[in-house]
Amino acid sequence: MKVTMLEDYQKTLEEFLDQFNVSTSGSILFWQIYLLYLFKLPVESRSYSLMRYVYSKVVCSPNPSLLKKKVIEILLIRDALTQGLSSNIKPLAYVIVTLVEELDNKLKSNAEKLIQFIDLAQYRDNLRKHPDAWWWYLDVYAEQKEIQSHPWNRFDWLVRVVRVIVWTGNLALLGTLASLFLSSGSGFWGAVTIALPSILSLLQAQSELTETGKKGFDNLLKRLKIPQHWHEEAKLGSSVLILVFMSAIWFNLPSISNRYKREGQQLQYQQNLASAEEKYLKAIKLDSDNLDAHYQLATLYEEVQDLANAKKQYLIAAKGGYLDAYNNLAYWYIRENKNGEAVELLNQALKLLEKKESNLEQLTDNKKLNLQTQKYSLYKNLGLARFKQKRDDDAIPYLMIAISIAKNPKYQKYIRNPGASFCIYAQILQNQDQQSSQAKQNWQQCHQLIESRLAAGETINSEEDRWLYEAKQKLK
Repeated sequence: MKVTMLEDYQKTLEEFLDQFNVSTSGSILFWQIYLLYLFKLPVESRSYSLMRYVYSKVVCSPNPSLLKKKVIEILLIRDALTQGLSSNIKPLAYVIVTLVEELDNKLKSNAEKLIQFIDLAQYRDNLRKHPDAWWWYLDVYAEQKEIQSHPWNRFDWLVRVVRVIVWTGNLALLGTLASLFLSSGSGFWGAVTIALPSILSLLQAQSELTETGKKGFDNLLKRLKIPQHWHEEAKLGSSVLILVFMSAIWFNLPSISNRYKREGQQLQYQQNLASAEEKYLKAIKLDSDNLDAHYQLATLYEEVQDLANAKKQYLIAAKGGYLDAYNNLAYWYIRENKNGEAVELLNQALKLLEKKESNLEQLTDNKKLNLQTQKYSLYKNLGLARFKQKRDDDAIPYLMIAISIAKNPKYQKYIRNPGASFCIYAQILQNQDQQSSQAKQNWQQCHQLIESRLAAGETINSEEDRWLYEAKQKLK
């Protein structure tokens, strides 16, 4: 009866092979099936499952008309065969294992055709198939086979290395930017600026570090119809785009800092000093090299008589080569009667001034104008320091340069205290000759320029107020 079943099976098998026009060379022969029967594998269950598997494997020969129903049948029969082979196998088990191995290889070689008719991932979830049941993972096998076979994928290891480097850079840059914006209290727009790259980086981290994220990103690439052999490059591209976006924010930090500085200047002009200080501090936090922000903050501290912090900010700006900071700090030393320190500081500023003047042609008109006003303050302060040291002969050359700049209408209106140089020079001339007409002319210039500032609503310091009083006395 059993032999008759095998003979019928052989006949059916040959008819099936003829129907699909598949060569029987290398196919399962009757004697191989008979061996299974001969060595007592129970025919009623496991041998029958094996024969069903043999039949189904033949159907797996290349044929575009393969149907979903037949595919499911093949996989379920392979399940039954595994269950049948899990118990005792009689002698010559090698023959059975070899036979199954041959059939499995045929199944794998036709995996790409088979998975066209079925969504194996869905069945794996529903039937809870373990990865050991590899035939339920033929889609994964086919994908890996495609990956390994494509020549461009030979460089995937290099792309992954570069991606790790870029991703590490992204995280480092994100941490730096987040620290800058959050610690500076940059408000709503600062939070928005840092939120977008943060979200993108977190999504990227999920796609790199979690299996769910990786599958999700792979599915996205598939929906975008990006060929599999470009997937690694696409992932690298997304990392590079995030890096470019965050780098753009990084390189624009000076511009953002300047915007806060300008807002601070406007608030300081409006005497909203607390808010102005906040803006200056934000500007400095975002760009510590914003020397103008340090300088403006120093002037604010000086205005509210926070002298320790003012001096600290002036020193930072001066060390960065900011000429206005040199001048203000030197004037501070002069008021503290530290004239030697002031002269030393101003001589350093002179070298910086000479360097800037050597590149005068490369400066814009606005920067040239600013340089002249800085030059005036520098030479005026040098003349004042020497005058305080009672070295009038050394003071005069410096004051002459300052006066020549102050007399020029092009520059005079941009100089904060143009009358100061005339006031100092008038005192020197008066020391030399009490009745000097030249001294009187300089007292007149001193008086006129200070009064014009007062008329314009500007404020003067205590020393200028004293000079104004003295000028009025000399001109009576």
